[in-house]
Amino acid sequence: MNVQTAVLLAVIVVGMVFAARRMYRVFSLKDDCCGGGAKDSSKKFKAQRVSDTNEANYKHALDLRIGGMTCEKCVENVQNAINSVDAGNVWARVDLGSKTAHILSKNALDQASVEKAVEAAGYFVSRR
Repeated sequence: MNVQTAVLLAVIVVGMVFAARRMYRVFSLKDDCCGGGAKDSSKKFKAQRVSDTNEANYKHALDLRIGGMTCEKCVENVQNAINSVDAGNVWARVDLGSKTAHILSKNALDQASVEKAVEAAGYFVSRR
């Protein structure tokens, strides 16, 4: 084996190692499939656990079409962003297939605040 072949083989092996590492992180849900999902300047919201999942306790509802989502990690990011608007009083359920967010709230919802949170997470609200 000559030097050029050895160098080429080393480059291929290194590339495969990086690809395998990336695949592992995506499939174990440590990373998302879109390399970070949102814009680099986007804010990462803490995971918001919704303790009250009884729809009857929520008086207000809002449906939004969300753009920029490509994977389940994106869905999680959008849900966390929306749920942080009025933590404990908002319950967002985001659907990747329809690219929509169904938002329930115990208090009156300020749509502008919800849209601002979605945009801060690096996604956008699209007008139908």
